[in-house]
Amino acid sequence: MKPYLTVIASIIILLITACSSEDSPAVTSWPVCESVAMEGSLADKAAEYDRIAKDWHLSGDGLLRNVYLTEDLSAVELHQHTENTILWSGMYLGSQALRYAVTGNTEAVANATVVVKALRQLTEVTGSKGLYGRSMVKPGVDYNFDGKDNPGWTASPAQGYEGWYFRNDVSKDGYDGLVFGYAVALEHFDDPFIVQEVSALLGEIADHLVDNGLQIIDYHGAVTEHGRLYHSALDDFPGFNALLASSWIKVMADAPGARADLDDFYYGCLMGMRDVTCPVFDTMDMGTYIESMETALNLFLPNCKQNYDNFDMCYQAMYPLLRREQDPELRQRLLDVLRSSMFHTEKGTFQSMAELGHSFFTFAYVGLSGDNADDPIVAKAVDNGICTLKEFPPLKYDRYIPADPQQGVCINRMDKATAAEPIPLSNYAFDNYLWRLDPFEIQPEEHAENRRQIFSPEDFLIAYWLGRYHGIIPAEM
Repeated sequence: MKPYLTVIASIIILLITACSSEDSPAVTSWPVCESVAMEGSLADKAAEYDRIAKDWHLSGDGLLRNVYLTEDLSAVELHQHTENTILWSGMYLGSQALRYAVTGNTEAVANATVVVKALRQLTEVTGSKGLYGRSMVKPGVDYNFDGKDNPGWTASPAQGYEGWYFRNDVSKDGYDGLVFGYAVALEHFDDPFIVQEVSALLGEIADHLVDNGLQIIDYHGAVTEHGRLYHSALDDFPGFNALLASSWIKVMADAPGARADLDDFYYGCLMGMRDVTCPVFDTMDMGTYIESMETALNLFLPNCKQNYDNFDMCYQAMYPLLRREQDPELRQRLLDVLRSSMFHTEKGTFQSMAELGHSFFTFAYVGLSGDNADDPIVAKAVDNGICTLKEFPPLKYDRYIPADPQQGVCINRMDKATAAEPIPLSNYAFDNYLWRLDPFEIQPEEHAENRRQIFSPEDFLIAYWLGRYHGIIPAEM
């Protein structure tokens, strides 16, 4: 290069560098929880959990279940019923969709296909389109329970399902995890069977909900105990119902082949942004559904009364809703709800998400908000969330947990004493889904070990693959 060209090039580079450093603030990398050491990597742990889920937890009827092992711990002896098998299967489906988006691993497609087929059976067994059981009994599978002569279970009335049973009284928490799983599956899978079947299943749920006034109607025509979604039902906070209903309808409206009126129903009847004719489903005029979210979500509650199950349901609903919402004004209002009503609160008597190590909530928040590690509150939350994943045991057997000697500082909504700080995972008894539990709840009695009892790993897997997908967790960690 000629000398004068070299000088000019150097000046241009200096100018570009100066402008870049002046106009584009540096973004620091995410913290990696240096305070917790672990053998191996998070990637190794995720690979083992994915293997166990396929080999053990899906091996009965295709739904994700806790299992009880043979005495030599080599194989599954019994598949177990948990109250919301529908929910845990939906979250696992979402984890496999994110795994596929990150890795392209076709095993994730195969696992998802097994679950989608089982979820199809979980609705067909009820004999009512769009209605699901909480769980089901499939003839020929070894369970730790029997639906026959059990008042909580119903013999299937559907042709082709003779001898099957389903768990009654499905609720909106089960549907929330189900729709989350369906939504993430549609976003990331390109397999024709999964896309077509999930779209069809969402269409059936849409018909059921919209035609029944945003209610889940059971097999004999009554509203299930926790089956009201319209925000004026007042069985939950109005904003809570509004968020769930809005998310589900938006997911269904955006699904391939969705019924044409769902988009108007969402933007007109729920959000009040279009002049459309709406069916009457609310019992009183409480404004729009976005207004209810803004004023009456009420997740942060004083005196240790927060309901972490409700937090979990709101994050499951907000994630697919914000991933789909394109209207600039409505999107910003939803982001404001996420930031101020779901993630952080300045009120010192409430428990902010940033302190808790709830990996799923934190990684979902980061993925939706776009906030980065330059925000100390978000950086601390991410560090705590990664620490929690590092602290997960390599196998989720029912571990020995010593009695906690702490004195409670207040009483939670379940009338249990709670600690001043989140309890370390090593001293915390948890089951198949950590993110719904109160991290402050003290266990006053010793919890015995049972190595034959193995809890399913959807809590770790959904958080890990969400963190990987949004660039929070490095592949090599």
